[in-house]
Amino acid sequence: MTANCDIYQIETPLSKLSYDSQFGYYVAAEDIEEQIKDTIASNDYDHIFAIVRLRR
Repeated sequence: MTANCDIYQIETPLSKLSYDSQFGYYVAAEDIEEQIKDTIASNDYDHIFAIVRLRR
């Protein structure tokens, strides 16, 4: 099996985070949809992972 990985940095600050009462705040697909939809439309990805730093 061979895996390929593309890394994109989102420059636009996130305007919201999703919240779950059990796990707290997290980044959901709808939270970053506007920033990544053009990249997703032009590629054929199986999975997308978002890594964010929530505090400084």
